[in-house]
Amino acid sequence: MEKLRHDSIVKPTKAKPKPQSKKQALAVVTPRPQANGLQLAIAEAMSQKRIDGLLKHSCEVTGARTGEFADRIIAQAAGALVSPKPKSADVRVIEGFAAITEMAPQNATEAMLATQMFAVHEAALLFLRRAPNDEYHTAADADVLRAVRLMRVFTEQLAAMERLKGRAGQQKVTVEHVHVHEGGQAIVGAVAARGPRRGVGDDAEKG
Repeated sequence: MEKLRHDSIVKPTKAKPKPQSKKQALAVVTPRPQANGLQLAIAEAMSQKRIDGLLKHSCEVTGARTGEFADRIIAQAAGALVSPKPKSADVRVIEGFAAITEMAPQNATEAMLATQMFAVHEAALLFLRRAPNDEYHTAADADVLRAVRLMRVFTEQLAAMERLKGRAGQQKVTVEHVHVHEGGQAIVGAVAARGPRRGVGDDAEKG
């Protein structure tokens, strides 16, 4: 009996931890990218379908000085959403807010132009999406023509935005090799062309 009792005792064993896979190890070690305040506010608004947290960032997003004008710009951008149309009014405002955030206007003028660009872009895509579903070729051609005109307007708006931001007409020239032979001279920089110099006795010859 003593032998049976001794043999029946089971010694506890520690369970060995399972080795982590490479994907699990990377998931633990790799940190997530940190989002800024605007991105967090937009993500929170989308998850809760509420726009309360976005209103305090309206002036920061639009570059406006007053909250009333900033809210109006965001409302106009939200109203331009037509392709596709948001399901609710709150989602519309959130997506309009996100669109203005991407354009990053620095003042009221840039904010108004950014809103117009957004509206033109949405309208052009609406007509392009409608064209294949038209039953008659004339209606499809009309929709494509409207879209083309709007895309031309968008190009002009883009050029105007570049001028407002001071990026229009800037060119960068990189000089890598300059060969100057014996007796020659090289000038690197802006060179203004001048007219021919008047020599001595030119006035006398004209007289």
